[in-house]
Amino acid sequence: MISKRRYFEIAIPSVPEPVVDAWRTLVSVLSKAKSLPQSFYLSQIAGHRDEFKSEEDLRISADRISDVISERILSGFHVDTGHSSRSVAYSLRHMKDSGRQTVLNCRIENEAKAPDDWTLLIEAMMIQWPCIGGWQWDHLYRMWQWMSSEAGYERNFGPIPPMVTRHIKKSVDEIGADRDIVDISMNPGRMKELLVGVHFYPTAEMWLGPHFWQYASCSKEEVLAANFFIEKRDTPHFLYLKCWPRPFTRPDGEQGRMQQRIWKLFFHEDCEWPPGSGIICDEPMYGPPELMPKTS
Repeated sequence: MISKRRYFEIAIPSVPEPVVDAWRTLVSVLSKAKSLPQSFYLSQIAGHRDEFKSEEDLRISADRISDVISERILSGFHVDTGHSSRSVAYSLRHMKDSGRQTVLNCRIENEAKAPDDWTLLIEAMMIQWPCIGGWQWDHLYRMWQWMSSEAGYERNFGPIPPMVTRHIKKSVDEIGADRDIVDISMNPGRMKELLVGVHFYPTAEMWLGPHFWQYASCSKEEVLAANFFIEKRDTPHFLYLKCWPRPFTRPDGEQGRMQQRIWKLFFHEDCEWPPGSGIICDEPMYGPPELMPKTS
């Protein structure tokens, strides 16, 4: 089952090592939200300088994780509360082939104890370090709009819209099978890769840091002049933008048109729904039943 929770991502050019301050900021926000578990599994795959060849993942408290990060001069971390409908994971890692770019994100299952709003964390991180940006979104909507596997789409979201373009993705190693891929390049809720592993998300709320503007097709001044945002907050650390009261859950109707405005403003690109129509339709079409508007 795909999680219906709210996820976040924060992209930062550089976090000083060891990354204990980033960890403590996350812990502080989870504690204030009464969502800090007694312990985590600390994975040893992320950002370490030593090789932990013989150790199992460590299940330890948040305070002890701070000590491990400092003692082992870790440049990243991955923590998890387990594998169940109540599990949650947080990861901070450097992206390969993109210099020192660092991404902090999460995985939250439906019954997990975790915040439903990540504003405090995003803004705390962006105040500490100059960032590219921060976003939060409805994870079910993002997965629907990102799903490019034909089999995965039908399994999770029902019939594929009839005008969708498909292409064959050849096996890289010529051992695995070729795959049928759905074209999502015009979906309103698609992402845009700014750097390897660092993405822009057309979300209802965005926190854009000073490093973002080198990747945009517009200037900060053009964004400030745009009249479709319902809230703008220009701070020394980020530009906060809100264009919809809640995270987007539809690519059609006024939500779809709002995402279309974002694509046109930031990257001079367009979107459409349903696929192949060349427009944003008025009536809700396709998608998971949970995201269809409720009728009386």
